[in-house]
Amino acid sequence: VLTIAELLKRARSAVGKRIKYRLGAGGIDPKAPTPANINNECDCSGFVCWCLGISRKTEHPMYVRFNGGWINTDAIVHDANQPTGFFSKLDDPKVGCLVVFPSKRPRRPYGHIGIVTEVSKGEVKRVIHCSLENYRKYKDAVRETPPTVFRVPDAIFVWFEGIEQG
Repeated sequence: VLTIAELLKRARSAVGKRIKYRLGAGGIDPKAPTPANINNECDCSGFVCWCLGISRKTEHPMYVRFNGGWINTDAIVHDANQPTGFFSKLDDPKVGCLVVFPSKRPRRPYGHIGIVTEVSKGEVKRVIHCSLENYRKYKDAVRETPPTVFRVPDAIFVWFEGIEQG
């Protein structure tokens, strides 16, 4: 079981590592020193899985049925709307929760996910996430930013069962 403080410390430890963004990369080995693969590449769900201390590849039956056992944005949204799995949907954001939205083809081919690091008066103020935009702008895919990219109508807040509610 992970505390919120441990989750945030782990997430922030990946900032400044000059990780490159690559869709489908990273997050396989939760014991690795960073979320990146051998080529120093990672994507948003790989980053979040690593921060949570889990592999993005799972044998959980719901995930295996949904998409061959991969924990990605679409699978997490699906999980949060099921009675069983790793994630539950939250009505309101809190520090340590995840903010996620699914893909919506063809307009939005990929979803996105990050970890909420600051909430004020019920509104998310900061999120740490791994993105191509971060990489293009800062040459470092993992950054703590305002939640601008997450301001889409179908974004939801989810809680990972392995974090102490605290």
